[in-house]
Parts: sequence; C-alpha cells; structure tokens
Amino acid sequence: MKYEDIYPGSLLVAPPHMTDIRFAGSVMIVATHNKTEGTVALCVNHETSFSVNDLVDEIGIEANLPFPVYWGGPVASGSIWMLHTTDWMSQKSILINEQWAMTSTRTMFEFLAAGDTPREFRIMHGFASWAPGQLKGELEGKHPWTPGSSWLIAPDQGPEWLFSQADDHIWDTCTRLATEKTINEWI
Repeated sequence: MKYEDIYPGSLLVAPPHMTDIRFAGSVMIVATHNKTEGTVALCVNHETSFSVNDLVDEIGIEANLPFPVYWGGPVASGSIWMLHTTDWMSQKSILINEQWAMTSTRTMFEFLAAGDTPREFRIMHGFASWAPGQLKGELEGKHPWTPGSSWLIAPDQGPEWLFSQADDHIWDTCTRLATEKTINEWI
C-alpha cells in the first residue's frame, strides 16, 4: 500500500496481525490528510456499550436518543464526533469530501433530539491521528515501525455502503477491498 493512495474518505484497515492492540480489527475513515499537518481518522466499526442517551444526560438535553456510540480512536477520548452524510451540515461541520462530513458541537444533539438528522450518521468518541510523516513511516515499515504496525488502504466506498454493513463484517469486507486493490495494481 502506498502513502499516495490515502485521501480524505479513504479507509485505513488494520492488517490481520496489527501489533497495536488498540487498533486490532479496526477500519478508519480518513477525515483529513496532508503532509504538513498529518492525518486524522475516525474508527467506524467498534461500537461501545454506551448510547447517545448517556451523553445527552451529561449535557442536560432531554431526549430519547438510543443510537450507539462508537470508539473513534484513542486521541481526545472525551471528544464527541458525528460522522455523517453531507445532506445535513451545521456551521461547525467539517467537510471530508463530497459524501462525508464530521461535526462536533452540542447543537448536533439538539438537532438529533428534534429529529433533524443526516440521512446516515454515526456518533463516536475520540479519534486517531498521525503526526506529519508518521503514517508514511508506518506504511513503509521504517523504524520504529514494522510492517506489522502498518495499514491496508481501501478506497472510499461511500456512506450507503458503510452504513449497510454489519459492524462485525466491515473489517473483513475492507480487508478484501484492500487486497483486491493491491492485486489490481499488480496486474
């Protein structure tokens, strides 16, 4: 997999023998990616035991929002993000690409409580980030990283595809997509 194949919306897929156990079996959607600021991504397939109801109780919003909360990554685990389709945007939304956006604001919960939701969305806590050059080093297996701490790369499949997948199948499917991509590049 090549560093040049990573773009906002692409998927970073943990390899079968990921050495960092926090990321074992993870699929990350790249939110931002550039050489000067590094990369930020959100894990899309690790549901936690919490629901959005647990969050809105803490911030004082009365609503029944039984949506699951996902683990987005190990950085800033107290931050809450909504990964969503671009049919719904707030002033604080960050555009990932034409299909994806992410938002982190108290008002997103007020919108959810009022039934004003994106077509597809997922709430998560935390995110993953790589400093400039770090992800490239991981992909190339440069010291201190090894090929076992690297990532597979799959192309963006879009929100409809992602949200139609069962969480426990996303990693398997994305591993196949990354493998097919690599094989097609060799042929």
